[in-house]
Parts: sequence; C-alpha cells; structure tokens
Amino acid sequence: VEEGRVLRGGTILIKGGRIQAVGSELELPPDATLVDYGPDAVIVPGLVAAMSSYALGLPSDRTAEPSLSALDGFDSYRVYGDALAGGVTSAYITPAENRLIAGTGAVVKLAGAREAGRVLNAAAAVHGAIDASARATPGFWEPPVPVMVDVELGYARPQLPRTTMGAIVALGELMDGAARPADPAVVAEYGRRAPTDLARALAAKIPLRIAAVDAAEIRAVLAFAAERRVPLILDRADAAGELASEIAAAGVPVVYRLPYWPNAQSLDRGKGEDERWLALDVPAKLVQAGVRVAITGSSPRDLLFAARLASRGGLERAAALRAITLAPAEMLGVAQRVGSLREGKDADLCVLNGDPLEAGTSVLATWVEGALVWKAHDGKSGDESYREPRATVLEVDELHVGDGSILRPGQLLMQDGRIREVGTRVSHPRGATVVRGKSCMPGMIDAFGHLGLEGSRKVPGTDFALAALVEPGDEVDRRVAREGITTVVLTPRGASDTGAPVMAYKPAASELERQVVGDPVALRLRWEDANRLRSGQSVRALLAKAADYSAKWREYEEAIARWTPPPESVAPVVSEEAKEQKEGEKSADAKSGEGDKKDEKPTDEKTAEKKDEKTDDKKDEGDKKDSKSKKKKKGEPEPLEPDPITGLWQAELVPPAAAPAVPLRLRVKLLKSGESAALEGNLRCDAASGTLVEIEGWFDRERRYLSVSGLGSKGWIELTGELKEEKLAAKLVFAGTTLELTLARASKDYLVAKRPERAPKKEEPVQSPKGKPKAPKLDEKLEPLRRAMEGEAAIVVEVTRAIDIVPCVQAFAEVGIRPVLHGANEAHLVLDEIVGKVAGVLLSPTVVASEPKRGTDYRTPYSELQNAGIRVAFLSEAEEGAIDLPLRAAYAIANGMSPEGALRALTADAADMMVLDARIGRLASGLDADVLLLDGPPLDPATSVLRTWVNGEEVEAP
Repeated sequence: VEEGRVLRGGTILIKGGRIQAVGSELELPPDATLVDYGPDAVIVPGLVAAMSSYALGLPSDRTAEPSLSALDGFDSYRVYGDALAGGVTSAYITPAENRLIAGTGAVVKLAGAREAGRVLNAAAAVHGAIDASARATPGFWEPPVPVMVDVELGYARPQLPRTTMGAIVALGELMDGAARPADPAVVAEYGRRAPTDLARALAAKIPLRIAAVDAAEIRAVLAFAAERRVPLILDRADAAGELASEIAAAGVPVVYRLPYWPNAQSLDRGKGEDERWLALDVPAKLVQAGVRVAITGSSPRDLLFAARLASRGGLERAAALRAITLAPAEMLGVAQRVGSLREGKDADLCVLNGDPLEAGTSVLATWVEGALVWKAHDGKSGDESYREPRATVLEVDELHVGDGSILRPGQLLMQDGRIREVGTRVSHPRGATVVRGKSCMPGMIDAFGHLGLEGSRKVPGTDFALAALVEPGDEVDRRVAREGITTVVLTPRGASDTGAPVMAYKPAASELERQVVGDPVALRLRWEDANRLRSGQSVRALLAKAADYSAKWREYEEAIARWTPPPESVAPVVSEEAKEQKEGEKSADAKSGEGDKKDEKPTDEKTAEKKDEKTDDKKDEGDKKDSKSKKKKKGEPEPLEPDPITGLWQAELVPPAAAPAVPLRLRVKLLKSGESAALEGNLRCDAASGTLVEIEGWFDRERRYLSVSGLGSKGWIELTGELKEEKLAAKLVFAGTTLELTLARASKDYLVAKRPERAPKKEEPVQSPKGKPKAPKLDEKLEPLRRAMEGEAAIVVEVTRAIDIVPCVQAFAEVGIRPVLHGANEAHLVLDEIVGKVAGVLLSPTVVASEPKRGTDYRTPYSELQNAGIRVAFLSEAEEGAIDLPLRAAYAIANGMSPEGALRALTADAADMMVLDARIGRLASGLDADVLLLDGPPLDPATSVLRTWVNGEEVEAP
C-alpha cells in the first residue's frame, strides 16, 4: 500500500478515477462494480519509471539548451502498451541526452486522458550530464548571415565540457551568465537564451538532474550543488555505493540506472584493475545510508526485473518496490498523485500474479485512473493468432503426481489444455494465472460409470459409437467434476456376446472436440452363464474369431512391409504424324463398314424382337386375367395408394356476383404415408388472400377426409374436402364466404425451392499397383479385440467365481490379451494364477468384506490385490453417484489400504488398466491438464476439493 504496509485480502474503492478508500473490510456501495482477481493476486501501485525514451530525440547543437522541452516530443494520444504490460503507469521523459544541459524533463501518464490530462509534472527536472556522454558534444559553428566577402565564415568552435572540471566550470558560467545575458563571451559559448532559461528554472525550484558515473564526477557535482545551493538529483551514479555516506549527508536522491541491458548482446567491461564490472549492491548501500533511491533499467517494461536484480545485491524487497513506485514519484514531484495506494491519489494499479519481487511473477492487468488499460492476453495491438494461449501455474506444498511420487513443494504449468511442465519450480509465462494452495493431484477417474446414460438400460451394438451421446457438460456434470471426478469410463448397464462398447470421456469439458478421450477404449464381455457348463463358450468363440481376424491383418502388414512398389511405367511417345495416320485408318474402316450394315439387322436384334413379341402376347393374357380378378364389387371404393394426398391440387374458383374465375392452387404434403397423419403446405388463391397462405391440417385415411387451415391477408381460411376417385370435393371458407369446388391432382411431387447444387466431381478410382497385397476387410466389431491384442485397448470381462476366473484368464492369455476382471469377488483365492496375466481388477463397491469363518477379522479386497501386485480401480456403476468414489477410497484407507495405493486406484492405475495413460491419470508433461486443488492431503476425510481444471479450463460452480 505505502511504506512497506501490506493488506491481506484487501479492497480498493475507486470513484472518479481516484482512490476513495483502501482496507480489508470496506463497506461497498450497492451500485459498485466488483472486480475480483482472486485470492492469489497481488495489487501494487502503478509503477513509476524514473527514465524512459518516449520523448527522446536528437540533442541540440549547443552544449546547453534548457528550453528544449520533453513534452514537445511526447505523443499524448498513444497508449504505451509495452510499458503498461510491465505494470508501468507513469514515466519520466527527457527530450535528449549526452549534453551538459539537454533540456527539461517531465513526468507523464502512459494511458488515460489525452493532451494536458496526461501531464503530471511539465518541468520535473533540468536534464543534464557531466560524465563522458556530455564530453562528446561536437563543436558549434553558426554561419554569418548574410554571407559577405569581407566577413569571415568562421569555424566550429569546441564546446565545454572536455573534462569533469570543465563541466563544473561550464555549469557555473551558465548560472552566472544569467546576470549578463548580453556578454559576448557568454553568448558565443552558450547562446543568448541558455543562461536565462537555466536561471529561470532554478528559481522555480526545478532540480538539476545530472548524470555522474565515477566517484570524481559524483563528488564534483555534489560540491557544486552545495556551493550554489541548487536542488540536485544524481543520475546513473555507478560509483555511488562507495560514496553512500557523502550522498546521504548532502541529502541528494539518486536515480540508479542498472548497468545491465537484458535482451541484448553481452558487453565486455574491460580487463584492467580499474575497470568497473557489474555490481548490483549500489542501491542496497545507498538505502542503508539513508539515501532516497529510484531504480530504472533499460526499458520501462523491465522495471520489475531491475528491482529484482537490485534486491539480489542486498536491497530489501520493500525498499526495492519503493524504488520503482513512491521514491521516483517523490523525487520527481508527483507523489501527491501517484506512487502509493492512498485515499485521494490517482487509481493507478498494477495487478500481479504473485509477489512483485518473485522471479516468475508477471503482470495480469494495469489500471490508470480507475480504468483498465491493459490485461494479459488481450493487448491493444498484435495479431490474435500470434498470442500465446492462456497459462495457469499451480504452486502447492505437495504435488501428488498420481503414480505414488510426491513433490514437496511442487509447481505445475498448464497451457492450451495440456500440462506443459511439472517440477519444484516451473516456468511462469508472462500473464500466467498463479494459484497457490496446500496440495494438488490428477483428476479422478470413475473406472466404470454410467454418467451420461440418463437412466437408459439398453445395451448398444458392438460397433455403436457412444460419442454420439456426448454433449458439453451441464450443471450435473460440472458438480460431479467439482467433487473431483473429471473422467468417466462410460459403460452400458450390461454386457453382450460380441461385447458392449465402452467409452472414456470428460463430462464437464466445455469443448466437444476434447471431451472424448477414447471411443471405444474397451469392450465389455460376460464369461459366466446361468448354465455353468456353457460358461465362457461365447467368449472363446469370439476370441477365436478375433485371433483369425488379427492373424490376417498381421499377415497383411508383414506382406506390405516386404512388398516393393514397381517402378512407375512410362507411356510410349507417339509422333503427331503417326497419330494422324492411325486416325485416318480408323475413319476409313468405319465408312466402309457403314454401307454393308445399313440394311441389315444384327442377329441379336432379330432375336430380341421375337422375344418382345412373345412377351407382349403373354402380357396381354395376363392383363385380361388381372382385370377379371380385380373386378370390384358394386359400391366398393377404389383402394388408396400409400400417399394419396401429397402434391399439387388445382381448381377454378368461381366467386359470386358473376366475377371471373380465379385459379386455386393447393400444395400439400402428408407427413406420414400409409396412415392418418398431419398435413402441411401452402395455398394460393387471390380471391381468398392477397398473399401465399401457410396451411396445416389433418388427413383421415379411413374417412378419406382432408381438413386444412391458415391465416391469409383477409382473415382465417379453411378448406375441407373428401377424396373421391382421385378428385377432392372440397369446401372453401374465407371472409364469411363459403364456396364449393372440386380439385384435381396435377402432380404428386411436393416441390421446395432449393439452391442448385454443383454436381460432385467424379473421382477416378485409384487402381492398386500390380502385385500389391490386398488389405483384409475391416470389421468394426472385431477391431477393439485386435487393438487389445496389440495393447492399445482393454477388454473388461465379468467373472465372479474362482473356478471361472482361472480358465477365463487362460483363454485370454492364449490370444495375447490381459483382461480387466469385473466383479472377481473370489480373485483373492487364485492370486498366484492371475498375477501378471490381468491388466487389473474392478471390484464391487464393497470395500470391506466379511466371512463367517473369519469372524471380525475383515478383509480389504482392494488392499489384498494391490499388495499382490495387481492393479485395482474404484468404480461407481452409477451416474452422479460417482461423487462417492473419493469417500470410498478414504474408507478403504481407514481399513488398511495405503493412501498412495488408493490415490493410484483413482488415477494412474485406473488409466493404465483402461489404456488411457497417454492422456490422463498422472500429472506429467504432455498429458491432459485435469487437475484438482485441495486444502489438505488427498483422500483425507477432512480434505475438500477447492478447484477443478478439465483440459486446462477451470470448472466453474453451477
């Protein structure tokens, strides 16, 4: 806030661009707009750059030009995004450098109001130097005007200073010259205005800001300021550390320019004993001696970095922060408006994602006079496509990877939906959101759940894509995710002989493309049968079929690997003369053959004619028989076709009063053929409506009765009628008029206006090269089994009894599959026979098992299997009931299961057994950013999930 004071959980009340109040428990007005950057953000005053190049131009030809104003070169309409991105809201500007008196500097805002509203102090300092930069001033020559033959042209006269003492002498002459502005010697050396302008500035108490680097220069300018009693600001001051006590005694503030230029080539500093190498302890020595110090770097954007380097030299963090906020504001005369967070000051704020002096901290947002002028990932310039995706960094006391390993402390960087880095300290991209907490872990996996089935008990076909059921998460999905369940292995509520498909997806994901982890990831089979003699028969038959299918594909892959494509054939080159000769021969042959065949019919044609005659005779006989058989009884109506209504019906409408006939057109469509159904369409009749009438209605097939109606320009229109002998005897009612008419069906097509489509371009089928092996036919029902044989998918098989578990595992082992056993209540009885042969076991929800023979010596099946080296995973076999999984794991821990083992069963082991480990299950670089932030150790009964990220995006509360 100010002078090292820090508020935890603080609030700043802003009104009219000014700070109204600062505190931890402020009473907010009801109409206030609340902006919350979260508990991990840090707000400091807008940074004040004690040096910038935003108005820097060419220096004057004279060694002293006090009238040169920095404001003349400052663009008050520009938003200085590079500085705002570094949290800098105000900056000192100078018109030039490298002169004894380069001009008058000012302090300005870098955003906000325009023109004069940007100016904090128009004359903050008279900017100059006595170091080597000022000694390079070229000679001055002013040509005579007008040029005369008898007037000497003159030459470029050297200008002071040439030495340190020369600079001090020149400063004295300038101050004394104000009393004799017409003195030819003073005018010749410094010009007519410089002495007077300097005297006027010093009389206004504008300080001299003089750059002095080594000890001799610093002592000389200190002595001059003391002798002349002028306010002084020491600039650069590389050797100020060894003179800290003298500077403090003189009461002179220092702007220390860090002698390091980041983002540039390294600089050799010399090998002599007197050469000055990089020293970062100067600000610390000055502050310890009581000197007011402002720190600046090579660019305002790197001001925080400069302060961090200064703290490396021993400067306390509070003093380093003051050196880039309040200290420069005080020495440049703008502390009444900027530099600290105090009531009445400008609401210039810098929002950070951590401690200002921490290495990885960066700026989240910058405010000027109560307005947001910059925020991370939303710059005012630059192409959107070139901006880095948003990054989030977690910093926790314990980072649980998921495979049993723990980092203390741990950090994690997630960006663009993936985990980019995990370690004790990770990179912090600029603008990253930093979240701190006790611990974090991977998102939990419901190894067998039904969230998304909406109560359905149907078992789809093996080749059915469950991804068709997926849509972005709703309120229930988000609530489940905020309880820690980020991935659900979705399975139907049953198995099938050919295998029910199983899909892994993230219910709370916001983007459909990244919601599905795998479809299918597994097949669900059933081993046991009510008739125990038939147990496993269907599974064995399916495995045998899959083995043959896989063998064919393996043979094909081996054959294609051995096959060498033939060299590309080159078409023979035929000359133009040969082409013309060949075409001439073909045309001559064609002409000679025409005369012979003109009057002669081919044999095939004659035979076809005879066959047609016989067919026609038979057809006539058949028609006679059909006509006899189809004679209807007297009074019986003609049978209706499936759709007797759809199409265009027309009639001539004869209005009353002998008006001319008006055409009526009814376009109608029967929505379901073969039965009574709804109708839709339109009616056009100028007598009834001046506009096209959209109509709806009903067709009663049994009564052959039609009724439609719609709203026209003259009111409601109704048409009813009965279908008789392909005619529609109808009655039209409109505007109080009733007319009878008969409509005839002009067309059976219901035409709809449609934009003409370009016919798709026919692609010539690609012919396989001669001898290339042919791929087997793809069978979507056997593909999951083939993938399982290659270790790319899982097979979940329901089996309970020990007597069935062993032959089941053996049957899968024969085809190279390690199945996931589902149920397996008696797996503990055959541990030795199945270890190493199964991918894992999905036990029933019963965590603690009791047996009469064991009395109160209860078993924990999850722990028993894990201790034997077999993976286990927790499953809900429910929809939103998945939220019970962490509690079930906590209960297992309370009954003997290791905390690391329970965590693995919810994360890494569940992912491994379902072959999802390339995407989820652990906190590792490259995996999906599904992360939970906790307020304590994972799976502790007292621990809660504070925040959840799915694919790197935080799941907000419903």
